[in-house]
Amino acid sequence: MAMAKVIKKLKPAIAYVDSSDVRAERFANDILGLLPRKIRIISEHHADEKYPVVSAASIIAKVTRDQRIDEIRKMHGEFGSGYPSDPRTIHFLRDWFRRNGSFPDFVRRSWKTAAMIEQEIRQATL
Repeated sequence: MAMAKVIKKLKPAIAYVDSSDVRAERFANDILGLLPRKIRIISEHHADEKYPVVSAASIIAKVTRDQRIDEIRKMHGEFGSGYPSDPRTIHFLRDWFRRNGSFPDFVRRSWKTAAMIEQEIRQATL
């Protein structure tokens, strides 16, 4: 959805994407299904190694993410890397959910890790 949003805004004739689906063609089709007009989408695994535009976008995304993580750390303290597989992040999320009954607004509710923590804590309180 995020890639489709960017593509809608920029209106390129061709969009190069690093597929996050095991089937790169399906990933392209999923994006196309969200667009108001059809464009050519080049969807490949490790596209950042082959296409400079994808490499540049990857670097920009990483720098932007790191800046946002630093902002969140200043507000909420240390929580690890922020990735859902990081033990420190998982501990932070469990602790937060136990205290507040929900996750902070910066947590993706779609994370399997978040769903697992919520289910684990809710079941423990039954």
